[in-house]
Amino acid sequence: MPAFPAEFGMPVRVDLVSSAPRKSERFYRELMGWEFAAAGEGEGRRVAKLMGMPVSVLFGADQASDQAADQADSAAAATADQWRVNFHVDDVAAVVEKARGLGADVVREPVALVDGGAMAVIVDPAGALVGLLEQPGEQAFVAAGEPGAPVWFELIAGDVGGFDDVVSFYHELFGWEVAVRARTEQGVYAIAMEAGAPFAGLVAGPQAAGPGDQGSFTGWLAYLGVENIGQAVLRTQELGGEVLVPVQDTEFGPLATIADPSGATTVLCEVPLPPEDDARESDPLQSIDLSQFQ
Repeated sequence: MPAFPAEFGMPVRVDLVSSAPRKSERFYRELMGWEFAAAGEGEGRRVAKLMGMPVSVLFGADQASDQAADQADSAAAATADQWRVNFHVDDVAAVVEKARGLGADVVREPVALVDGGAMAVIVDPAGALVGLLEQPGEQAFVAAGEPGAPVWFELIAGDVGGFDDVVSFYHELFGWEVAVRARTEQGVYAIAMEAGAPFAGLVAGPQAAGPGDQGSFTGWLAYLGVENIGQAVLRTQELGGEVLVPVQDTEFGPLATIADPSGATTVLCEVPLPPEDDARESDPLQSIDLSQFQ
């Protein structure tokens, strides 16, 4: 599979805190083709890989609660059965301090990982959890844009009134180019780009209340690629998940919003398999064709 260099400020991994980690592991193994392995002795984390490339880390909710208690902070414990998007940085401690100066709250201070990297978790001005992930040079690659991997990211940013502050935060923290595509008194939608290539959406307003019946949801959503959306939806139900929004043909391609057996919500997006001739590890991140999201 193609592997793309991780660029500063780009989404590189989607993590899940699950109240039923065994059910979650079985669900994503069967639905997405992920292989799971222990992240390190005694850590209780399970790394999900797609053809050898890490795409996610699965945490048990009890572990997240313990981490929150250790830091006298209950925010991490409140994230059970939710996804968190992690963004690549070259110096976690420095980025955390910059984020703090920009008004972010710090849920988890920088911590060293067994693979030689480091991570931290902050809360942006909209109230969304944001993971900061520093990866060793030989591991600073990302799988994206194909079945079994994340293909798009979207921030549900709450009310329209605070949207400009959210955009400013990400621009200052990561250097994102953010272009507003639609704005009314009721809602706003913008696209974040790297070197002119779109990689995420930012949306605010009543229509952005969240997937399914999560009326007050604020946070990052990951769109996971599948080869056949119809088969993926059927398999979701067979594996104990729930279809929150049926398959819809959109300008982005066929989409469906689902909840896994523990209740975590994600969006499935039908994408084609990458051409074998184009699957070169040297391909730069900006070569990912996300023009459909413009």
